[in-house]
Amino acid sequence: MTEQQMRPPPALVVSPDEGRELPLVGRVALSGAQTGGAFELIDFRGNVASPPPHIHREREECVQVLEGQFTFTIGTEEIEVAPGSWVYIPRGTRHGFTASADARALILVTPAGLEGFFAELGGGLAAGTPTQELRAALKGRFDSVPA
Repeated sequence: MTEQQMRPPPALVVSPDEGRELPLVGRVALSGAQTGGAFELIDFRGNVASPPPHIHREREECVQVLEGQFTFTIGTEEIEVAPGSWVYIPRGTRHGFTASADARALILVTPAGLEGFFAELGGGLAAGTPTQELRAALKGRFDSVPA
């Protein structure tokens, strides 16, 4: 490995108006490209793209609920999660959530790699693709397997 490949990405500060907007999902506050693939941070807003139960074989998620009401499915259990709470989802764990229209959460994904999923999901929903058709097209891609 070269010295350049081993060098970590530079430190950075991201202001509230920076990041890449994702239609009907929120925005990517920190991308995998910015963190050297270590993680990505999604600022999730609203309930349109709430994910049904699925599994990530290679990624873990940590979610901080900031606003609104969230109901998480973890395994076979449904859990109401209040603002201020954290949810840790290890790889291989069946999970999903529904959220109120005023909901907001920060979703940390490690290692990075789901940004493309959120972008395609939001773009497809914004273009009017029916949810079931869109989810079928994304099935198994981006380390997101329906469960």
